[in-house]
Amino acid sequence: MTVLAAIRPDSWDLPLFVHILGAMVLVGSLVLVLVALAGRDIRLGYRSLLLGVLPGWIVMRGAAEWIADKEKVNDLDPVPSWVDIGYSVADPLLLLIIISTVCAGIAARRQRSGGPLRGTALVLTGIMLIAALVAVWAMSTKPT
Repeated sequence: MTVLAAIRPDSWDLPLFVHILGAMVLVGSLVLVLVALAGRDIRLGYRSLLLGVLPGWIVMRGAAEWIADKEKVNDLDPVPSWVDIGYSVADPLLLLIIISTVCAGIAARRQRSGGPLRGTALVLTGIMLIAALVAVWAMSTKPT
């Protein structure tokens, strides 16, 4: 017989919920930014980066540390690969978020098509969305 679900302590519920909520806001906002920038709505893309992606990343990353501390996964001798994947995706994502936000902000101030800065923000957002989906896959499937 296989195990259908793992039983976890109730004290893990809130940090895990906040982590998943932050990740959902992050991915949803990245999709909105990608659609807005592809549709040449630079102002919406910039505001979504600033008001959706960045706070989503902060909540997701803070709650990730909270749940990792509760579960004590960082204390395991070989740290699980899904935790390593999560850290290796989330940490560089902040740098890409900052670069994309600056590029989209400058492009929004110029009020034209945005030129290469809109394209830069669009490409970086696509890369961030792919990386975030890889992290979602790693967190949900827990590969060894």
